[in-house]
Amino acid sequence: MATSVSMATPLSQTIGAQLAAAADDRTREWWERYLKGSVPFRGVPMATTRRVVHDTWRRVGVDQLDGEAQIQLALAQFAEPYCEDKLAGVLALSELLLDRLTLRHVPALAQPLERGHIEDWSTCDWYCVKVLGRFVAMGEDRRLRAEAIAGWRTSRALWQRRAAAVSFVNLASQGERFFDGFTDLVLTVCAANVADAARFSQTSVGWLLRELSGADPARVQQFVEEHRGSMSREALKAASSHLSSG
Repeated sequence: MATSVSMATPLSQTIGAQLAAAADDRTREWWERYLKGSVPFRGVPMATTRRVVHDTWRRVGVDQLDGEAQIQLALAQFAEPYCEDKLAGVLALSELLLDRLTLRHVPALAQPLERGHIEDWSTCDWYCVKVLGRFVAMGEDRRLRAEAIAGWRTSRALWQRRAAAVSFVNLASQGERFFDGFTDLVLTVCAANVADAARFSQTSVGWLLRELSGADPARVQQFVEEHRGSMSREALKAASSHLSSG
């Protein structure tokens, strides 16, 4: 059977060809306007992209490869230029391979961000919410997984630092129920990201604090007071949106 290395290019080409056949110019134009040209689109609905991924995985025989090979093939999708092709990687990881991911895969999961293959908020946030956050939540070693992802806050890459925060947005409302010390970890990530004035670093902080405020409004209020001078208006508005004005 072909190796993952030898299959990567033809698999990406096969997925790309099917997505291209399903593309719609009006959909493409809408998404490219919405994301202000930050990533090129083909113009394919998410449901179609999902069908292409699932069908191709079976038809080409990717599902017969070992788990490591499948993970590498999914990650290879992020090197493709179009957003839908990158989302094919997100869908493969989240819907076909999530239970195969372990703590030792964190360096591999970082690669699309480290290599500049994710450089728009849409792809980044889909990756965080559908893959990284669920990866953290599903393991008995969730503390170690969370600490590993949170460690990305020191990256030179803006989108990897954003991922260090956005990966926790669907978990933050649990606060300390997720694990003892989780709130401190979340606030450590926020403190790192708030030091960068870039919009998508700031909005990662505002979004994460908003979700955390449901579990620990006092800690969020304290953070906002201590870091107000470093927070953009957009981040402040989001972080404070669920806090009592009284």
